[in-house]
Amino acid sequence: MKRSPHSSPREHPGSSDFASREEATTLFGPVPSRRLGRSLGIDVIPPKTCSFDCVYCESGRTTCHTLERKVFVPPERIIQDLRNHLSDHPGQTDILTLSSAGEPTLYSALGDLLHMVKENFPELPLAVLTNGSLLWDPQVRKDLRWADIVIPSLDAVTSEVFRTINRPCRGLTVDAILEGLLAFRKEYRGHLRVEVLLVSHHNDHPAELARLARVLQAVQPDAVELNTVVRPPAFPGAGGLSQGAMEGSLAHFSGLNARIIGSYQGGGISRSEDRLDRRILALLERRPCAAMEMAQSLSVSPARMEQTLEGLLKTGSIVAYPHGGALYYCLPTRGHQRSRDG
Repeated sequence: MKRSPHSSPREHPGSSDFASREEATTLFGPVPSRRLGRSLGIDVIPPKTCSFDCVYCESGRTTCHTLERKVFVPPERIIQDLRNHLSDHPGQTDILTLSSAGEPTLYSALGDLLHMVKENFPELPLAVLTNGSLLWDPQVRKDLRWADIVIPSLDAVTSEVFRTINRPCRGLTVDAILEGLLAFRKEYRGHLRVEVLLVSHHNDHPAELARLARVLQAVQPDAVELNTVVRPPAFPGAGGLSQGAMEGSLAHFSGLNARIIGSYQGGGISRSEDRLDRRILALLERRPCAAMEMAQSLSVSPARMEQTLEGLLKTGSIVAYPHGGALYYCLPTRGHQRSRDG
């Protein structure tokens, strides 16, 4: 597998990709994370740039399928955005999370950025959510050492299931990903959790679950988190598991500190409702959300949230559609194939 060249810190201001993201926001949320609390997202990847095109992805279809790492925005700009946001919205963030509509480790200034975040905001934990597809690269593993928490995903360990669910870039194999995950476990000194996202009739059969469990026993992460499809997926056929099926799947991961990710419990209501429409749009740029979780995430009253959503719907800035018995809001330009189950 050909490894992409890595940019040095001196190249940040002159990055050819900076111009395309100069006016784009690099922060979103805080997002109502079911596992991290009020998570302020840091987004350094143009949507939807990813090494996978997962059938279940809540961020829609991948439009730039790549393994090439680039500097899409200078890390100094992100640090300034963080200073501004945390000053304007004090006490509303529990954790800083590098996440995006694409794959965060495709950002070649990752190590510099994570180091700068820890230097400037040491009071906040720093997490990275990744699909784990670039952990075979020693530089990526080195970059991630600055994070307090790293959560790679592992949805399959057999080639056929891997290709069906994750739809990887050409040349990317499940064996390379497993080797990278094992190497990262040996090198990383922070808290490592592995997320397994289960898709009905894809990776939820006993044989695949048993294989996943054996691999994770070898990795020995600090925790295993079982998830399933909840929000509208990129492909309508990607269905979630019932609570009973999730509990049955959990039995395969005994001895691995495994749990099913629970529902988010939001914080109190804040008086900080300024620029709420822009904050909602920034949140929906990354994934569909329901009204109540956005109200909890952005610390505003449900009534204020409903009022703002109504205004955005009238102007056509957002659309609403049902999925899984709930009403979700998203941007009209998102790459989803809409679910018809509502």
